[in-house]
Amino acid sequence: MSDQERLRRDVLKKLKGLSETVTDSVGEIAKGRNIFCDASITNQRLSTCNSCSEFIRTTTQCRRCGCFMSAKTRLKKASCPIGKWTRVQ
Repeated sequence: MSDQERLRRDVLKKLKGLSETVTDSVGEIAKGRNIFCDASITNQRLSTCNSCSEFIRTTTQCRRCGCFMSAKTRLKKASCPIGKWTRVQ
């Protein structure tokens, strides 16, 4: 597999994950539900990210999913791409 094909596959995978989180969150908004976690959950998630080797501290991004974790950790329907934290039910 070429570098270009690998990059394309990686970008598509990241976009799929982001799309699913956004779609689920918009669905919750449409139902009149709160989409944000309590501060304690957000802080716990972000603390987990801060200790992860995939976390880019300068931008607060995850190398795996490309998301800005300072925002993603606040969403109930979001989850870690490598399973370190899950959705809030």
